[in-house]
Amino acid sequence: MNSGDTIVSLSTPMGLGAISLLRCSGPQTNKIIETFFSKKFSPNEANYLKFKKGGQVLDDVIAIFYKSPKSYTGEDMLEIMCHGGSVIYQMLIREILTIDGCRLARPGEFSERSYMNNKMGIFEAESICALINAKTESAALAAREALSGKFSQDVFDIDKMILETRVQVEALLDFSDEDIETEGQEEIQDCIEGSKKKIQALISKLQNNRLLYETSKVAVLGMPNAGKSSLINFLTDEDVSIVNEKAGTTRDVVSKIFSLDGIPVTIFDTAGIRETDDSIEKEGSIKAMRQAKDVNLVIYLYDISIGIKEDDMTILRELEKENIRVLVVANKIDLTKQDKVAYKSFAEDTELFISIKENKNLDDMRILLIDQLKKVISESTSGQYHAYHLRCLTAALQEMDSLNVNLNELELVAEKLKSVQNHISEILENKDDDRVLSGIFSNFCIGK
Repeated sequence: MNSGDTIVSLSTPMGLGAISLLRCSGPQTNKIIETFFSKKFSPNEANYLKFKKGGQVLDDVIAIFYKSPKSYTGEDMLEIMCHGGSVIYQMLIREILTIDGCRLARPGEFSERSYMNNKMGIFEAESICALINAKTESAALAAREALSGKFSQDVFDIDKMILETRVQVEALLDFSDEDIETEGQEEIQDCIEGSKKKIQALISKLQNNRLLYETSKVAVLGMPNAGKSSLINFLTDEDVSIVNEKAGTTRDVVSKIFSLDGIPVTIFDTAGIRETDDSIEKEGSIKAMRQAKDVNLVIYLYDISIGIKEDDMTILRELEKENIRVLVVANKIDLTKQDKVAYKSFAEDTELFISIKENKNLDDMRILLIDQLKKVISESTSGQYHAYHLRCLTAALQEMDSLNVNLNELELVAEKLKSVQNHISEILENKDDDRVLSGIFSNFCIGK
């Protein structure tokens, strides 16, 4: 990154609108102000004035100057709100770029400069990305909480608890001959258990946030008239797909993004898969199988009153061969008098038995679907901060799980706690063994 450049970009979506926002950041910011506004700006004040090229007025704008380091990027910054027509903002950007040292910003470069100038960490940077791309309210609120610094504060609290515990253990080891007050073995164990609970809660939150940030893809497959469209209409609470007693009414892949208890999901209603002479229906079946290979989870639905046929098993074997996660669901239990035990022996791979028509076990369906999506997301590649922080927290938790406070094995306890804190410090970037010694001196009055 060349921080000597002043970068310029449109910060609002391209196209027509009432207002467009332009951003400039870098050492030439004051030159831009001088060239096009001919006045000196006070920091953080909105200025209503004319953007001029020479003596010609190009637009009436509102401009705000942010003085380094009190800006988003940590550099001198200028934000210009102009009229939203695409011709207007392109014209203004073109004029700004005539100033030496100014260039168009690369995608994400404003946030990159903020990170490089220590205005935000990588966690906050990726939280901004998650906030912008949020597909549900729950996802947006989770990203906003992460951006607020709540995660960092939680990690600091854990770090502090572990440090205090290490101080107590090290004091028992290294200063046993001194007149030092200690809280004893039981309090050390309580601190360790408290730290474990906080780490577990943080791991759980990060895993849930992954589920909120990443839009999962789910495809519903099965034979014609198994109830696929009805199931999708239930899950989305909308009439997304046509429901008809006639088999084969869905001829193409129909998709819909919806919120499943706050989790963003794209669900695909596919054509019924069967041998047919109908060329359109046959093409729909091909598309259904193609779509199944491009999703996180397949719900395979079948009519239990008919049973699983060889055609169903052929499809399930093909999905298994492609290592696709499949949730096998039996529909239309209202059409059969068999009990659940009979169902199990009838179709041992079936994980759920429902009746969409009579609303039976559909809440169980929703719970099981969320559980399956959690497993899918846990196996997927996460964002950088998720992968890194989850790895550090998981490693710390594993070390703590093996801890057993015993006064005869305090050296081992101390070593494991040091390893735990090293993993936590990887997140906070504050590795410092001297903190333990400082804690002992400040808390236990050594040298009196």
